[in-house]
Amino acid sequence: MTDSRSSTRLVLLVTAAVFINYIDRGNLATAAPLIQDELHLSASQLGVLFSAFYYGYVVCMPFMGWLAERYGAKIVLGVGLAVWSVATLATGFAQGFMALLLLRILLGIGESAAFPCASKVLANAVDVSRLGVANGVLSFGYLLGPAIGTLIGGYLMSLYGWRPVFILFGAASLLWLV
Repeated sequence: MTDSRSSTRLVLLVTAAVFINYIDRGNLATAAPLIQDELHLSASQLGVLFSAFYYGYVVCMPFMGWLAERYGAKIVLGVGLAVWSVATLATGFAQGFMALLLLRILLGIGESAAFPCASKVLANAVDVSRLGVANGVLSFGYLLGPAIGTLIGGYLMSLYGWRPVFILFGAASLLWLV
């Protein structure tokens, strides 16, 4: 176990990671009408894009847990966050359905590291008597992320379009690594 100040810092860092995770995950839903119009996507293609995230996410989650056990949750979470941030940023440059599909799958792969790694970090850093509070704070992050992401993302998309918002959110997400 780490001291109280270090454990609080780690709880806040993993909470920030899942907050970012849920902002980046939800951008497509906010931007869908704009993307559909610009890239001339059908409703079926849009549906595939919405589900594509889960193709990488669900399949890779157990593997990310294994990687967290083997190489350390902090490292795996950092790599996962880098992958999903780059996928978010690159979405702003996507020119068609296939590019978006691959980037959504990549986003899911990167984001699949979040919860196995967050759980491992909390288990290692937080005293058992404080795990309830730590998990409550973590939950706050993933519940607030979509609300803030939709509000800010939607507003920015109305001003600047969807592409700059994906680029901005992806680049801003990379700041977590610092």
